[in-house]
Amino acid sequence: MKTTTMRNIWSAVLSLGLAACGATDVQEAEQPQQQEQGVVLEAGCTQLGASVADHTCHHANNGPALTVTASATQNFAGTSPNINTTHTYYTVNLTGSGSSRVGTVKFKPTKKSADSVGTQYAWAFYRNNATPLVVKSEDGTSTISPVLTHAVAVSGCALTTVSVYNLMGNTTYQLVFGPTSSSTVGIGAERVEDLRTYYFQDADGDGYGNTSVSKLTACVPPANYVLDDTDCNDSNASIYPGAGC
Repeated sequence: MKTTTMRNIWSAVLSLGLAACGATDVQEAEQPQQQEQGVVLEAGCTQLGASVADHTCHHANNGPALTVTASATQNFAGTSPNINTTHTYYTVNLTGSGSSRVGTVKFKPTKKSADSVGTQYAWAFYRNNATPLVVKSEDGTSTISPVLTHAVAVSGCALTTVSVYNLMGNTTYQLVFGPTSSSTVGIGAERVEDLRTYYFQDADGDGYGNTSVSKLTACVPPANYVLDDTDCNDSNASIYPGAGC
C-alpha cells in the first residue's frame, strides 16, 4: 500500500507537468526520483497518451494564454516573436491574405541544469487547426522532421493535431506556419517527458496491475498494461483486491 501511495502521488505530480517520452521498466518506488539525461520519443510510439493531450487542452481552455503576431519572413534577427513559455497556450496571428497566410515564430526549448549542451528532448506541438508547421534551425539552413504526427480528439477541446520533435535544449528553432487560409493558429508546446504516466503489467487480464512491473511513458501504453497497481496475484485473474487479496 505504501508503494501504491507513492506511485499515485508521483503520477499526480506528472499530470500537472512538474516532472518527454521514454518507456522505462521500474522495480522500486524510488525510481521516479532519478534524474535522466534527456528523454526523446521512444521507439515504437505511435500515439501520445491521454496525459499529454489533457494537460495541453487544460491550458487551451483555461490559460495562461498569450497572443503573438508572427513575422512575415523567416530567418529574422532577434528573439521575438516567440512561443518560449511552456504550459501556455499561444494564439499566433499570421500575415498575408486569402489562402497564402504565413508566419514564423521562434522557439527555444529549455534545458535541465544537469544536462549537457546538445541533450535532446521530445517536444509536442499541439495545434487547433490544420495549418502546416515546419520546424527549422535558427538560421533556416536545416529542417527538423517530426518523429510523430497524429490527429487529436479530446472532448471539449479545440486542439486537432499534434507533432512531436526531438529538439536540443537551449537551442533556438524557427516554427514556420502556412501557407493557409486561417488568419491564426493556436499552439501549445510541452516537453513530453514532463507528462509521462506509470502503467502496470496486467498479465492475467483482471484489470489490476502488478506493482513490481511497470512502464513510464507518455505514449499510449502497451497491451496488458493498466493504471491500477494493486493486484496481489497477477497470474490468477480470480484473485484481485476484494476477491482473494
